[in-house]
Parts: sequence; C-alpha cells; structure tokens
Amino acid sequence: MEPTVPTRSATWNPTVSVVIPTVGKPGLRRAVESVLAQTHPVAEVHVVLNSDRDVDIPGDPRVRLTRYVERRNGNAARMAGVRKCTGDLVAFLDDDDTWQPTKIERQVRDVTEAGLAGSSTWISSTSVRVEFDDSSEIWPRAPYDPRRSLENNLLRRHRVRRGQAFLPSSTLLFPRSLPTTVPLDEELSLHQDLTWLLQLSRNVPGLVVRQLSDALVTYDATGEGISRSISLARELDWARDHLRSSTPRDRGDYYLGSVMAYARREGGVGPMVRVLSEGLRVGRPGAPAVGYACGAIASGLLKAVASGVRRPRRRGTEVTAGAEVRQ
Repeated sequence: MEPTVPTRSATWNPTVSVVIPTVGKPGLRRAVESVLAQTHPVAEVHVVLNSDRDVDIPGDPRVRLTRYVERRNGNAARMAGVRKCTGDLVAFLDDDDTWQPTKIERQVRDVTEAGLAGSSTWISSTSVRVEFDDSSEIWPRAPYDPRRSLENNLLRRHRVRRGQAFLPSSTLLFPRSLPTTVPLDEELSLHQDLTWLLQLSRNVPGLVVRQLSDALVTYDATGEGISRSISLARELDWARDHLRSSTPRDRGDYYLGSVMAYARREGGVGPMVRVLSEGLRVGRPGAPAVGYACGAIASGLLKAVASGVRRPRRRGTEVTAGAEVRQ
C-alpha cells in the first residue's frame, strides 16, 4: 500500500469510532463509560457481543450493540465492528480495560503535531498501567524507538525485566482504512494484536508508529484472560509459524523472553531448558534475553531443590533409602 502524503492541519478534528469485543465480562460497563467520558468525543461505540447473555451497557445513543452469533475469536468480533464503523479513525478497547479521559484527545493531538493528519499509514499507542493482583506497573519500560521497525520494537529485548515492548489492542488508534488494507486474522486464537502489528510492519510501507509515554490506559492483568490459557506447545507453534521471516536477533530474543515466560509458568526446569535450546538454535538472542532465560532456569532449579524431600524408608516397598521425590 502506498503511503498517503502527510499534511499538517491545526484544525484537524477527526471523527472516532470505537470497537469493544466482549463476552459480557463484569467490567464491560466501566469500559464503555470510559469511552463516553473522552474529552475528544467519540462518534460511535460498537460493542460486539460474542455471547447469548444479557449485558449491562450505558443507554447512550452512541452505543450500538451487535450480537456476534458466530462465536469465534476476538479478532473476528473486532472486524465485525470495524465493518460497521463510519469514523475517520478507529480505536480498540477490550472489555476489561479502561481509558483515561484525555486518551483520544492526546493521541489526536500527537498525530496532528507529527504532521500525520490525512495520512493512512500510522498507528498510535500509549503507555499502560498494568494492574496485577497486588501491584501495578507502567509498561513498556523502554520507550518505543522510531529508528527501528515496529517488528523490531515488538520482539527485541533490551532489558532483563518484564514489560518491554507493549502495544496492546486497548491502546491502539488508527485510520479506518488500515484494517481494511491489512485485515486482522479472524481465525487466530492467540496473540491476536501482536500478529496484526507484525503484519502491519511487514506489509505497510512507510508505517509510522507513535507511542505516548503517559499511561492513558489501565490494563487488567488479574483476570483469566486468553493469554493465561495459552499452553507452551501452542506458544511454540505460533513462534515457529509467525517468526520465520524475523531477524535471528528478534527471533532469538522472543524465544528466550516471551516463550520462556510460558515455559516458566508451565513449571519444571525441563521445558525451560528445551526453549533455551531451541531459541539458541533458531536465533541469535542478545544478552538481555539470555540473562532473562538463565535467570528463569536458575529460579526453577532453586525451587526444585527447595521442594525436594526425602521419602522415609518404608518396609514392603521398593523405595530405597535416600530416594527423593518432588512435591
């Protein structure tokens, strides 16, 4: 797709449509209310319900409920909403996240000041306050580097700690033509936003990514989201399929960072060692990713040692004295 020539416009006042895919989570009403409270008023809010249940949403005329009966994934619901949008720009919001009141206004102002008003090849994001069960963190820890590609920003690890590249769907604002030109994968069941961003990076020449440093989105990491149901096997299948064209450094960093996190969650040192081995074989990870992977494996070994207990010798069994079991 040929990029549109950017123009500067101090009076650019684009209309904004919002798409909220949902299965009817309790936080839905709060999410919709955060959209309606924007200081840059939104023109319409398409709540795409992937469920038969009744939902609690505000009675604002801008809120349009669509019951998506096919019951497929979040991307299918997002695309169903996009097809109904009439605004110049589209924003996504998940049903368990919320926006700060100035989120859209700040993004529109930033895009305008960057000279991108009228362009069709940009995407805007913000930093995020990630809420855990007993704490919160601001992600991404490292600012987006416009000198590098979107793919490189998403996959490469520059620090050992978690919370590196982070552009979740709830932060995204973009021209309505973008998901028409590069549609979201409606068959994908994991990493839906990451996959779309990688596709944009690879298929939209001249793509510009803007990311505000202020945390204008609250991201709920306490619930049982899709990411928590992803097994290590599915994560490895995704990485093998979608990172084949990535650079060795980016591919290796993703394996030893993100894939390693799934291996760590699955428990046991064996899966982590296998991920380390594959990551070193298919990529050339940098020092921060290697540091994270080695730290994860070391932590797993310490836990294994700490949980080892000596089973007492029992008469009439085949367990010999000194045999150890793990609880």
